[in-house]
Amino acid sequence: MLYRRLLCNILAGIVVGVLPAVSYAGQNEPRYEYSVAVQEITQLYWLAETANSCGWATRQEADKFEAFAVRFLTAHLSGAYRTALYSMTSDAGFQPAVQRVALENRGQNCDQARWRNGWTTYKTAADENATRY
Repeated sequence: MLYRRLLCNILAGIVVGVLPAVSYAGQNEPRYEYSVAVQEITQLYWLAETANSCGWATRQEADKFEAFAVRFLTAHLSGAYRTALYSMTSDAGFQPAVQRVALENRGQNCDQARWRNGWTTYKTAADENATRY
């Protein structure tokens, strides 16, 4: 009897522990926490602005990449967080602030292969998924 109750408790624990994973496994796209999305969008804007200031990308390419980054991240956020991210990136001061940082650090970043390779990799992924998001 004791073993049966112990076994039932163990099985119940396994079921309760596995159900969230099973329900999540049915979703194709991961969900972002808002703080992670804010950090990521800022980094992606910085990468695009660095690419533009270093001459690796035109203004149009940087703008197109930034628009994709917003679409991609907001597709992975829920209601209020999606609205908040749109609001942050559409604020008149957001892009100019990121541009200013990229320009100020151009001398240190334009010679870094990791930033140029990162830009190339991320831009290629954005171009390949441009119609998906």
